[in-house]
Amino acid sequence: MSPVTCFRDYSVPVTSVGAATAGGRTAGAQRVLDAALELFSEHGFAGTSLQDIADRLGVTKAAVYYHFHSKDDLLLALVEPVIDELMAMAAESNSVRVGRGIGIARYVDYLLSHRRVAVYLTRDATAMGHPRLVEKGAQLRGRVESMLLGSDAGDLGTVWGAATLQALAGALLAAPPDVPEEWLREELTELGAHLLAGYRKAVRRREA
Repeated sequence: MSPVTCFRDYSVPVTSVGAATAGGRTAGAQRVLDAALELFSEHGFAGTSLQDIADRLGVTKAAVYYHFHSKDDLLLALVEPVIDELMAMAAESNSVRVGRGIGIARYVDYLLSHRRVAVYLTRDATAMGHPRLVEKGAQLRGRVESMLLGSDAGDLGTVWGAATLQALAGALLAAPPDVPEEWLREELTELGAHLLAGYRKAVRRREA
């Protein structure tokens, strides 16, 4: 049986955090990142120390410090590449004006490819309170809403965009860890489509 990482009542199999966070890093640094995400998910960012990470890996704290000098460095190394990827995807989608349904499908694919990080961030508000992540989150929100609902969504789009993001993240969080990924992709995409239909209905109602 593979080890699991869990936070409260949620668990998913432990695997590498993925290519988005691994670019250019040594295998040792990647092991530290994987252990950090595992412990952050179990105990929260505030409840985890560099010593805890070292103990999980069976190495000295100095060995962890060699790769990352602080918990903040670890958090940013885990999360910033994932956020940057979404920002780039949203910018590309908005520049070529992809269909709204395609925007939903791309976002669902993104969530599934970064499921462990997405679930962790949904659980741990402390992590997203980091000043650099707050700043990036503010930049990201409008771009993703435009990707999902269109660049002309306005105030109505802000409301429905936030609802769509929260609903998809919440559904991902609630999904049992052992459901097939394709099943989950289909259900999340269907949920997004229903929310998109609700937004379109709201637009028509406002225009009537």
